[in-house]
Amino acid sequence: MGIETGGPSEEEMSFNAEQETEFIPSPEEVASVFKELGLENYTETRKLEDEKGLYLWEVEVPGETENTVKEYSYMRKGKYGKMGITDTEIHVTSYEDGIPHTGTSAAKYEDGKWRIIE
Repeated sequence: MGIETGGPSEEEMSFNAEQETEFIPSPEEVASVFKELGLENYTETRKLEDEKGLYLWEVEVPGETENTVKEYSYMRKGKYGKMGITDTEIHVTSYEDGIPHTGTSAAKYEDGKWRIIE
């Protein structure tokens, strides 16, 4: 007589994981969202990929006033070392004299498409 755990079998869990494959935007698609956000001339500060593709891309543009800069960070949903990202999105942070002072989501990938928030 076997013990019933009430949960899904390993086979069911494997099947469900395959069905829930997350869409991973290409660098070209992320660049097109940057463009849609009005970023034409940006400076790339960091771009990281893993075996699945692009998971972090940070770019900067000058802010509205002197000594200010805006950083746009694309982050793919997932766990990267100690960092866990719950949504695929582009976040914008404003810096003044190198110190962050505001930040918000600029675009979010939902239901198969990008939604511009900013």
